[in-house]
Amino acid sequence: MATTTRSRTTGKAPLSAYVLSVLMALVLASIVGAIASVFYSENRVLGFVIFAACTVGTFFALGWVLFVSQYTVMEDPHAEDNIEHRWYDKATSGAFHDILTTGGIALVVLSITRVEISGVSVLLVLLILAMISVAVRFWAVRRRDS
Repeated sequence: MATTTRSRTTGKAPLSAYVLSVLMALVLASIVGAIASVFYSENRVLGFVIFAACTVGTFFALGWVLFVSQYTVMEDPHAEDNIEHRWYDKATSGAFHDILTTGGIALVVLSITRVEISGVSVLLVLLILAMISVAVRFWAVRRRDS
């Protein structure tokens, strides 16, 4: 995680920064779509379109951070002193322990019962659990400290 966050707007970015962020999003989403289409033998075009469409927004956000944000927001030199940063640190460190504990318990249960679960399902459940844990812990810490 970065040691500084951005908070104040400073102006407009040049048109080239926006164009670069859009181009980067389209190129990277096309690459992901092309890679995904290799694994979809029944309908490669549909696999390409779905995966490209699902990732283009994320890649545009990444492009915005890389190209546009340097013109539109300023870094906060005291970001680590913000209360929100401390709340986030507490929430994520607690969620990490939740994931370790849950993963360990699930591993023991699955080993004993010999139930087979796909890797995609396991990763999806862990990701959702992590997001819920961070959100609940952040809300609880924020409520307790306010």
